[in-house]
Parts: sequence; C-alpha cells; structure tokens
Amino acid sequence: MTGNPQKYVVRLNCLELVQIKMRHLLVLIGTLLVFQLPAQTRIVTAGSSSSEIVCELGLCENIVATDRTSLFPAKLQTVPSIGYRTGIGAEGIISQNPDLIILESGYVKEEVIAQLSATSIHVLVVDEERTFDGTKTRIRQIATALAKEEEGEALIRRLSAELETLAAEIAETTDRPTVLCVMARGQGNVQVAGGRSAFTLVDIAGATNALPDMEGYRPINAESLIQANPDYILFFESGLQSIGGVDGALALPGVAQTTAGKERQILAIDGVKLTNWGPRLPEAARELFEKTHPSNQD
Repeated sequence: MTGNPQKYVVRLNCLELVQIKMRHLLVLIGTLLVFQLPAQTRIVTAGSSSSEIVCELGLCENIVATDRTSLFPAKLQTVPSIGYRTGIGAEGIISQNPDLIILESGYVKEEVIAQLSATSIHVLVVDEERTFDGTKTRIRQIATALAKEEEGEALIRRLSAELETLAAEIAETTDRPTVLCVMARGQGNVQVAGGRSAFTLVDIAGATNALPDMEGYRPINAESLIQANPDYILFFESGLQSIGGVDGALALPGVAQTTAGKERQILAIDGVKLTNWGPRLPEAARELFEKTHPSNQD
C-alpha cells in the first residue's frame, strides 16, 4: 500500500475490527494518523450518544456542528445544528467544513451517508445499539478514530464501576416496581412504550416495564392502562411539560385509576439522558432507581 487513503466509512464492532483483513487494517490505521492532532480536527456529530462520548474524551471544543438531540454538555447548544435524524442532509454537514463526521447507524439516511463518503471527508459510522455493550462499542470506535484509546478505556472502566455499584444496591432489595413509560408531545400525541422501545434502561434500574411484551409505541388506552396498573408512570421531562405537568398526566385516560395515579407517582427524567445510552447511562439508571425506590434512600 502506498500513500494515505483519502476517505473511509467504518461500520465495525470490536470483534469485526479484530477479524478484519490486514490490508484493510493498515488502511484504517493510515487514515487514523490524520487525527493525531485533535486540536486541528473539525468534528460534526449526529447522535447525542456519540456527541457526549467525544466530549468525555476531551474533544468537545472540536465539535463545530451537531444534531438537535445533542444538548449536553451545554456547549453543544452553541454550535450550528445540522437538523434531526432523517431530516439531516449532506449539504448542511459539508458546509461546516469538517475533517471528521461521526454518525450513529440508522440515525441518518443511507443516501446521505453515501453522499458524504463520496467526498474527501472522513466518515465514521458507529453502532446505535441501546445496550451497555453497545455503549462500550461506540466509545471504542470513537476513541480509536480520535487516537484517544487510553481515555476511551478509562471511560469504560468508570461507567462499568458505576453500574456495578448500582447493581449491588439493586440486589439488596426485592422491590421491582412496574413502570409505564410514556412518550408525549402534547395532549393530542401521547403514546405508551413497550419493553422493546427506547426505554430499555428501565431494566437495569431495578424496575420492570409495565408492558414488557409490547414492542414499540401505541396510543394511550384507558382500559389497557388500568389493566397494566403501573406503580409509576415515567415521562421525558419535555413530554411531561407538554401535557401540563403532573396534573396533565393525571387527566390522561385511565391514569387516575392506576396505582401511579392514585399515589401521584408521576416521574420525569431528561429524555436524552434516559434513552441515548451514552456516558450518562449510569447517572440515568441511578436517577430512575432512586425515584422508584424511595425507601432505599432513607
């Protein structure tokens, strides 16, 4: 192989990276040499988990534009927005003159990725899997691309330790309250979320999804809600605000007849932190655990 490659698109998990042919590995390593001087690297991110990982690795100042979900740290709210999910276009990204684009798979359209990869801009496509294994994979992919491998492994060790501490506390209690997860965008757009949805973090927070066998989201229904009878009802903070707070939640069909409604056990957590499985994962899991296990906090 002679010379450095002009562009790359990476869709690798850790096992695939180990198994890749040596000639491709050399191409990848050669490309990564571009990022040995991170202070000169202009980064555009699409996906809040990836954005937060870049910041945790110490390169938040290098992010010159990001998507609308990337709100933390607050510094990200001061950079230009490239839009939201499938509304993100190649032109808006290219106009920011980035050296590296980090995208979460499934977050932007395939044709946009193809357009970006046809340029001389380096493109890194990372796994979107919402599990802790997925979080670790994303950290390693991004850390490798930014020559921050040691910092990436240190971050993984810290998050693992925090989750292990929480798991030990959860193991000390037999209480597993049921939580109904609700996605709300105003009174006219309220849906309940099943066990296989963006709210999968419930399972590692010492609680149980009130609709474990349901996949995705469905419009709220009084009869099924009363039958599920959750101990708690969980909203995104923005979602609860959009329906008028706790009183607005209690006015939804069937809510007042549930244990959660009768006890006013209506919860709200920052939606991005709760669902993006990024570096704030342990913080989100602990917050939900403490909200659903108040007796353990005495």
